[in-house]
Amino acid sequence: MATSSDRSPTARRSGRAARFLAVLALIHLLLTLALLLALRHVGEANHGLALLLFAPPTLWLLPGLLLLPVTLIWSWRSLPLLAAAALLVLGPFMGWQPEREAPDATSYAAPSLTLMTWNRGQHGGQSPIDFKRRQQPELLVLQESVLRERALAQSSDYGDYTAYQSAGEHTLLSKFPILESSLLPAGTSSRQARAARFVVDWNGRRIAVYSVHLRTPRDVLLGQWRGGLFYGLLGFPGTSWAERSAQYQVFWDGQLTDARMILDAVRQDPLPALIAGDFNSPHTGHIRHLLACNLGDAHAEAGAGFGFTFPGKTRNPFSAGGPWLRIDYVFFTRHWSAMTCTTEAERASQHRAVAARLALTAP
Repeated sequence: MATSSDRSPTARRSGRAARFLAVLALIHLLLTLALLLALRHVGEANHGLALLLFAPPTLWLLPGLLLLPVTLIWSWRSLPLLAAAALLVLGPFMGWQPEREAPDATSYAAPSLTLMTWNRGQHGGQSPIDFKRRQQPELLVLQESVLRERALAQSSDYGDYTAYQSAGEHTLLSKFPILESSLLPAGTSSRQARAARFVVDWNGRRIAVYSVHLRTPRDVLLGQWRGGLFYGLLGFPGTSWAERSAQYQVFWDGQLTDARMILDAVRQDPLPALIAGDFNSPHTGHIRHLLACNLGDAHAEAGAGFGFTFPGKTRNPFSAGGPWLRIDYVFFTRHWSAMTCTTEAERASQHRAVAARLALTAP
């Protein structure tokens, strides 16, 4: 048997290269896992990580793609490590769900309804009316629709709704009577409200419908790109970095506070509740994780694919020209079960609509 000393210099170099690449692949896998856990369990609680939440997830695949060609040449046994890192990103991180057969609503024992949500802001003159016609929602929840409910309800496209009501920027169009509406937090002005609660008489049952719109992080993110990541991760006490870190963190702490406020209101609600809207919180972050731990997520339970809703048309080279974030959701309390969840496809509006059919399994 040949010993290592008997091997040629080329063979020894190949062996060292293979071991080095295997170590790199292992480090890549461990760092990917650590990053995903940090984004999910810390996320918006650290503004440096919050900045990463809004980056295209394909960025986390780049190290593996760069390692792949040399791995195929020198260390093909490291391929399972690269594949594991890629699956972590595509699955738990990017939220991909397999295609599933939709249940037949006529044979479903529990009563069911379809809810659709859409943020109308920056729609660019485009409408999700074709998507709405296909989904035929009984409840249509809209954000950024100040003073638009009457015009929408009286239009030919939305004339099938018999009830409509607004609270601040939130509008509900319904095929059932709307009994109440109020803003959250209670007592705030319409500009400061993060959500609205509507009570609907659904065939003799009272249900609560929440429309949510957390603040946009657009301006904060633009400021953070100029060193915000390092201020967040390396904001040592007593330094100017710590001061800037604290300034940026105020916004994200507010987002967490608002999300917890809405969650507390839903958990204390005596009625079966549906919660829909623009949370401005990526599916990879802590806010969505907090909500999904306490509420059902229609996409996670009954959706297919990635379900990305934002942004619309983009020139970002890492997104293939399409959306890469899921920030528009349909959540629900334990009374409900998701039958289907569909995200609108191929429309350049900043937000894409989401429709979910839900069954009331525990009235």
